[in-house]
Amino acid sequence: MADLLDDLAAEMRAQGGIWTTRRVMDLPPPLGTTQRSIARKRLGALADRGDLLTVPGRGRAYRPNYAKGGGQ
Repeated sequence: MADLLDDLAAEMRAQGGIWTTRRVMDLPPPLGTTQRSIARKRLGALADRGDLLTVPGRGRAYRPNYAKGGGQ
């Protein structure tokens, strides 16, 4: 699972912007998923690792943490 999360974090940094459950679900497999709960878990795991930062006032929305890994 760590490899999948690493790949997902890299894709999020490459695309940039705000990430939501729906946006993760729209990615092609294996990064994307048809299950909302899995997308939420992946976002939560990346946030817990410090790969994502929450967007204030946007509920479950995140943005890549470029200070952690990779740059833009």
